[in-house]
Amino acid sequence: MSEIPLAHILVPLDGSSLAEQILPVAAGLVRACGRELILLHVLEPSPPERIHGQPHLATAEAAARYLDRISRELAEQRVPCRIAVIAADNAAVATVIARQARALDADLIALTTHGRGGLRGLLFGRIAQQVLQQAERPTLVLRATERSVSLLPETPQHLLIPLDGSPASEHVLPFAWQLARCLAATVTLARVVPTLEHLSLSESAPAVFLPTATAALLELERQHAEQDLQHLAATAPAGLPVAVVVRQGDVIAELAALATEVDLVVMTTHGRAGPPGWLAGSVAARLLERVTIPLLLVPIGRQETSTI
Repeated sequence: MSEIPLAHILVPLDGSSLAEQILPVAAGLVRACGRELILLHVLEPSPPERIHGQPHLATAEAAARYLDRISRELAEQRVPCRIAVIAADNAAVATVIARQARALDADLIALTTHGRGGLRGLLFGRIAQQVLQQAERPTLVLRATERSVSLLPETPQHLLIPLDGSPASEHVLPFAWQLARCLAATVTLARVVPTLEHLSLSESAPAVFLPTATAALLELERQHAEQDLQHLAATAPAGLPVAVVVRQGDVIAELAALATEVDLVVMTTHGRAGPPGWLAGSVAARLLERVTIPLLLVPIGRQETSTI
C-alpha cells in the first residue's frame, strides 16, 4: 500500500455553497493523508441562470475564476489545489466526473448530495451513485444542508466502520486501517443484530410461530458478532485504538445513533441499488438521510487493485 492513501482527491463543484460543504473534510483528508485537491467544474450544455439562489457558472472563464478563488483560500490553510474546467458536451455529468477521476488518477471523489439533476443536484440516488458505479473508486458523500460554509479543514478523528458479518463488508478493513493510521484516528467497529421486531420479512414468519427459539438464536448471533468483531479488531495495526460495539434493533437507526459519536463513516458498498442487505446503495442513502457526517463508500474489490 502507498504511504499516502489519498494522494489526489477530486471535488466536483457547481458554484453553490451547498456543493462547497464537502470541502472542509476533503481538505482535512488531503492535509493529513494526501497531496492535493483537484477542484472540478463541469460546464453543462444548457445551464440555468441561477443555482440555489446563486449565479450559475455558465462559462469556462467564470468557472475558472470561481475555482481559482476557492483554491487560493484553501492554499492559505496549507491545502494544495489545482483546478479543472471540463465541458460536458453530450455526456452525462456523472460520466464526465468518473472519466476525469480516471484520467487524473484520483484516489477519492468527494461530493455533496443536494437538489435535483446534473451538477445542480448531486443527489445520492443519481449523480453520486452513478459516479460511484462508473468511477469504481472510493467516494466521500455528505448530505448538504442550509448552513454557512467554512473552508477550514476538518480532519476526522473517529471512524465508524459498520460491518454485517459478511466477507464483503470486511473488505473495507485494510483501507480503513491505513486511513485511521494516517489520520491518527480511533476506530469503532460496529454490527447491528436485529431484534424480533426488526427481522426482515423472510425472517419474521418463523419468528411468529417460534418466538422463543428465534430470540435465543438472535442472542447467539449477538454473542458471535461480539467475538467476530474482537477477532477483526485484532487485525488492526499495532497501536491503533479500536473499539467494538454490537447493537440490537433497526440497522439504520442504530448506525445513525452511533454516527453521532464519530466524525466519518467508512463502509463498503456494491455501488448499486437493489441487492438485499444494507451494503446496497439504497441503505447508504437511508443512512445518509439520518446523519450529519460524511460517508466514505468503498466499492467492493477496489481496495485490492488501488494504491489505497
